[in-house]
Amino acid sequence: MHKDQPNQLHRRFFEIPNLKYAMAYAWFQKGSVIQQLLHQLKYEGNEAMGVLLGEIYGDQLLDFYAGKWDLITAVPIHIKKHRKRGFNQSHRIAEGLSQKLSIPFMPLLEKSVHKKSQTRKHRIQRFENVDSTFHLKKPSTSLKGKRILLVDDVLTTGATVQACSVPLQKAGAEISIVTIAATRN
Repeated sequence: MHKDQPNQLHRRFFEIPNLKYAMAYAWFQKGSVIQQLLHQLKYEGNEAMGVLLGEIYGDQLLDFYAGKWDLITAVPIHIKKHRKRGFNQSHRIAEGLSQKLSIPFMPLLEKSVHKKSQTRKHRIQRFENVDSTFHLKKPSTSLKGKRILLVDDVLTTGATVQACSVPLQKAGAEISIVTIAATRN
């Protein structure tokens, strides 16, 4: 799905002006191998799985997207969740992508408000839950003209990546989105 742009996933993000690319390694299916691998990463503490998934997807993106981005960043988690889990799963995926694509990874965003998990929320609640919760770690960071690849582990409605794209675009960046799995909404 990453070679066709715009694609079904890309069309979900009409709220992100000038979105360059939107890609997913696989469509999310309950009980699939991808779901099991993501569960190991996110809930069983298998950090290496995130790096591996990023490397595998990076291999696929390498030929088609070489030189398309200046920087890779990832969806942040709140500090409380980070303390509990010990790591950010999207950061691990971004690290694997960074290694394969030879593009620097830099955590540019922070989640300033701790809100409840999106897992059991419907579409409207997801967008309301993340509105204005993401900010640049260093507001003075100049991203003008930078082409940034924003990484998330699983994409359902797209509310989280949409909210993350706002401060990046306000800082002048061009955004592309990549995820390991996306639901077919």
